[in-house]
Amino acid sequence: MSQFEVRNITYFNSPGSQNTGTVIQLVKERVQAGDVSWVVVASVTGETALRVAEEIKGRRISMVCVSGPPSWSTYHGMQYPFVRGELREKLESLGVAIVDKTPSTLSGDTIDYGLARYGCMPASWAVAETLEAVGGYGLKTAVEAILMATDAGIMPPYVNAVSIAGTDRGADTAILARATYSYSVFSRDSEKRFQVLEILAMPRTKKWYKSITIAEHVVREIDTGETLEQAHDSK
Repeated sequence: MSQFEVRNITYFNSPGSQNTGTVIQLVKERVQAGDVSWVVVASVTGETALRVAEEIKGRRISMVCVSGPPSWSTYHGMQYPFVRGELREKLESLGVAIVDKTPSTLSGDTIDYGLARYGCMPASWAVAETLEAVGGYGLKTAVEAILMATDAGIMPPYVNAVSIAGTDRGADTAILARATYSYSVFSRDSEKRFQVLEILAMPRTKKWYKSITIAEHVVREIDTGETLEQAHDSK
């Protein structure tokens, strides 16, 4: 038996929604291998999730759309629920489960982030910053979406899932990872730890926001350099 596998990784020259179609095609090809039964899409409005669902419908795949929790409406200027109307109906008709009540694992909505304005740095920031340095916001959010789907009880732990996310809007990142609960990410039991098994696609270069608002705390990311327009989440 071979000691290794050769797989392709697609690197985008820049992050952003222009990569969405390619990411969806790569995921479609990956699930055709037959060893993946879960697909998770970080999609606040559900638009990207619907595009994925329509591409993989008919396959024996369970799919989850991870949107935002109610607290986002207090500082993102959006009305909850963020997946609504005909779009929500289409997702539900395709059997897509929608996670929109679970707090963001790496992006706020917790007591730790509330204390951040007093100078206390949440440990999850270190995790988020590390993931962003490796793969950009897409990688951070793809990991976060799996944890949220598992924490919500929609997806079981310890299964392999493809997760899709992006920078600002759309999708530019896809990974295959072993799911777990948030509290087990660094478990003493290695079988319960979170693992990124494959990177299907990610941007080669990264962009950051000038600042990000997390609950009542405003974080300045960079002072100079090319930045994203404003803090929107993946569609």
